[in-house]
Amino acid sequence: MAAFDTEKFQAAQKSNLDTLQKLTDKVFDSVEKLSQLQLKALRSATSESIKTFQKALNVRDPQSFAEFQSALAQAPAQSGALLEINREVYDVLSKTQAEIAKLAESQLKKGTEDLHEIVESVAKNAPGGSEPVIAAWKTAVDAANTLYENAQKTVKQASELVEGGISAAASAAAQATTAATKATSKK
Repeated sequence: MAAFDTEKFQAAQKSNLDTLQKLTDKVFDSVEKLSQLQLKALRSATSESIKTFQKALNVRDPQSFAEFQSALAQAPAQSGALLEINREVYDVLSKTQAEIAKLAESQLKKGTEDLHEIVESVAKNAPGGSEPVIAAWKTAVDAANTLYENAQKTVKQASELVEGGISAAASAAAQATTAATKATSKK
């Protein structure tokens, strides 16, 4: 029996290529969604700008100028639309990040299993007296795996903290926009 199994190596390479294809698809899907959101925002901003210019062209006297200024004070409604687009962008990015993390985690798990198989195969075929080297190799693989798991937990906790902060900021901005719109409409 050979110490190195080329069929397993080829299967691992195929698995890596499949994972790369999945990652590429996820990234392109996200770029497509972000591009659509960008076009939506641009279309909305352009439409609002044209409406504002049309209103400005209709200003003929001081009273219509005052009405025009009052209409400009309704800008918080536009910031509400911007806030919604920002939420959609955050949603796309967070879903993409989660999907990529899930793919990376499954690939790492598979890679770790394959590495353990290789170590076991080498250990079975190793010459006498190499047990300390094999034991050190197994310990190094286990330590690397533990280190990765701890890093992954830390990143997940940090992501949850950031997500909570973004949600709180979005909520505060939405409340401020609503309050500003109400205050402006009372005037």
